[in-house]
Amino acid sequence: MMIRYELLLFILLLGWHGVMGQRESTKDFVPYYSGTNDFSTILFAPGTMGPNALPVPEILNGQVGTDLLFRLSTDHYFRDGGGDNGHSLVLNFRFPVVQNFMAFQVHWNMLEHFHTTNEVRDILQLYKDDPGWTTDFGDLILSTNIQLLQGREYWPDIMLVSALKTTTGSIYDGRATDMPAHWHYASLGKQILKRGLFRFRINAMGGFYIWQTNQTDLEQNEGPLWGVEGQFNYRSIELASGLSGYKGWKYYGEDRPALFKSRLVVNNKLFNYFIEYKTGLQHYYYSSINIGLTWHPLSPFKLESR
Repeated sequence: MMIRYELLLFILLLGWHGVMGQRESTKDFVPYYSGTNDFSTILFAPGTMGPNALPVPEILNGQVGTDLLFRLSTDHYFRDGGGDNGHSLVLNFRFPVVQNFMAFQVHWNMLEHFHTTNEVRDILQLYKDDPGWTTDFGDLILSTNIQLLQGREYWPDIMLVSALKTTTGSIYDGRATDMPAHWHYASLGKQILKRGLFRFRINAMGGFYIWQTNQTDLEQNEGPLWGVEGQFNYRSIELASGLSGYKGWKYYGEDRPALFKSRLVVNNKLFNYFIEYKTGLQHYYYSSINIGLTWHPLSPFKLESR
C-alpha cells in the first residue's frame, strides 16, 4: 500500500513539473505568425536574434586579388550586460576563378557553442527554457566578387559583391533564420598616402541588404548597406578600423544595426595571422574577439592579356 502511495506521489510530481516547467514570462510573448511556439515568437531582425543571424558584411578593399584564401578562425562573443556568451568556429574560402577579375567565396559559421540565460531568452522571445550550453550549426554564405575597375590615378578600385545567406543554420535558440537573406554592394578602395614603407588606404562599401521575415504583415525587409574604414600598412603590419551597418526600411524589430570593427593583421608570404574586435553601436548587442589564421597561395588562373 505504501509503495502505491509513493508511486502516485511520484507521478503527481512529474505532472506538476510538466505544468510548471515552462517559465511564466512566455505567456506575454507576441507571436509573429501562426506556428509552433518554438519559432513563432522569434522576430527576424538583427537586434532580436543571435549575433550571427543577420550579419553585417565585410567592407573588403575593392580588389579581387590574385590569391586563394583559406581562413580558419574562432570567434568569442558576449552580449552587452551578460546572459549570452558563445564561441564560433568559422571557415572562409575564396577562389579567384580569374586573377584580379572574378572570385567565388564561401563563409561558413560551422559550429556555435553558446549559453543563453532565461533573462535574455525573454528579451529575444525564445520560448524554450535555458538548456545550458548548446551547440548549433551556422549559416553558409556564398558570394561572387567581380572586379569592375582597377584603381587609377583619380579612380579607386571597385569590386561588385553579390552574396546569398542560405538556411543551413539552426533557428532553435534564435541563432539563425530559416529564411534566406542576400546583399549586393560595391566595395571600393583607394590608396591615399604612400611614404616609404608606410601606406594609408580608405575602403568603403555601398549597396542593399535584403532578408525574408516571419511577419505576416512584412514578408521582406530591406534597406541600404554602408561602411567605411581606414587601413594602415607598415612593413608586415596592417591595422584597420571602421564603421558599417545597414538600415531596414520598416524600422521594425531593431533592424538598423551599426558596428565598429578594428583588426590587426601580421602578413607573411603564405600565412597571415589576425585578431579582430567588433562591437555593436546600434541594434546589435554583442561584442566579439575573432582570432585566426589565413593561408593565401597564388591562384593558378590568370586573365591573359591580348
